[in-house]
Amino acid sequence: MSNAPPPRAITPAARLRGLRPYAPEPADTTIDLRLDANEGVQPGPDVLDALQAITPEQLRRYPNAAPLESELAASFGVDPSHIVVTNGGDDAIDRVCRAVLEPGRDLLTHAPGFVMIPRSARLAGADIRQIEWGDEAFPEAELTSHLGTKTGLVALVTPNNPTGRVIDTPTILRIARAAAEMGSLVLVDLAYIEFADKAPTPRLLDEPNIVMIRTMSKAAGLAGARVGYAVAPTEIADWLRTVGAPFPVSSASLALAAEASKRRQQRAVFIDSVRRQRTSLHDLLTELGGQPIESQANFVMSRFDNAAFVHRELAHAGILVRRIAGSDAEAGYLRITLPGTDAEFDRLCDALRKVLATAASTLPDTPEGRKP
Repeated sequence: MSNAPPPRAITPAARLRGLRPYAPEPADTTIDLRLDANEGVQPGPDVLDALQAITPEQLRRYPNAAPLESELAASFGVDPSHIVVTNGGDDAIDRVCRAVLEPGRDLLTHAPGFVMIPRSARLAGADIRQIEWGDEAFPEAELTSHLGTKTGLVALVTPNNPTGRVIDTPTILRIARAAAEMGSLVLVDLAYIEFADKAPTPRLLDEPNIVMIRTMSKAAGLAGARVGYAVAPTEIADWLRTVGAPFPVSSASLALAAEASKRRQQRAVFIDSVRRQRTSLHDLLTELGGQPIESQANFVMSRFDNAAFVHRELAHAGILVRRIAGSDAEAGYLRITLPGTDAEFDRLCDALRKVLATAASTLPDTPEGRKP
């Protein structure tokens, strides 16, 4: 009879404790209008034609991102060495975190914000310091007061996800220059910048400690292709290449992204439509008793007295929006993607009128569910 001790249980690294896999909303066959993930308009046939041009030789060889990086670099007026194409914006964020964060270094960011940023920082072994961005004004003074020699990375999201609020360019520059004094890198997530009134990109390009994250998943409508990229000083771009996989994006996705990149002007109609719908939806929600936040993204986030009811009834009408699950300050909020097409937007507005009229008549007259 063996006296060997029983085998020890296999356990993950400590930084995984408490984390679960990212899980999107489960597929539901009754939903035919998905307004929960901020995806863009369907790409046109001219973009899809790029798939037909792919040769068997391209498929048997490893993909080459250099042509797309050159195309993107030309659009910004920089050398291709500043552009790193990644497997979606999430991959770019993860690379930045792994390049500059480790145990003993901190991520300094704001909450709410894009959930993948603190998640990637934690997986890099860093501690996380979050400053509440609770109203329209960005808490610049509070954030910069927490900068220190342990701050490896400052992360800013503008327009912010999930609120749609923006950080103005002078504020970003002041934060970046304060961070530079501490030897800290600044990540600026610009996933929704095409929908904003102003783009800070030209003024951020020359900053030595700023990495901008961009994506083809929103305005370009290529979320399924998984193409993002970082715009960074050459030395930092090399760090991002070092920590990433050598061939992160398929040849098919690179071809689609290159074709979409050449057609930036063609997206103007869709972007203008989203901006008009954003104003109309904000006004409608205000009229119906919601409490929407001024947004410069392709979505509107709004507080409702009975968010669970509104979410459920919209789903019964075949429309899926995103419930915000986070801190107590975020409870009761829904985030609604703007579809960009008139027919789908009219359907959304009609459903909201019906659902919110019903919600107003059924809410109890209590502090938790006050009738508007």
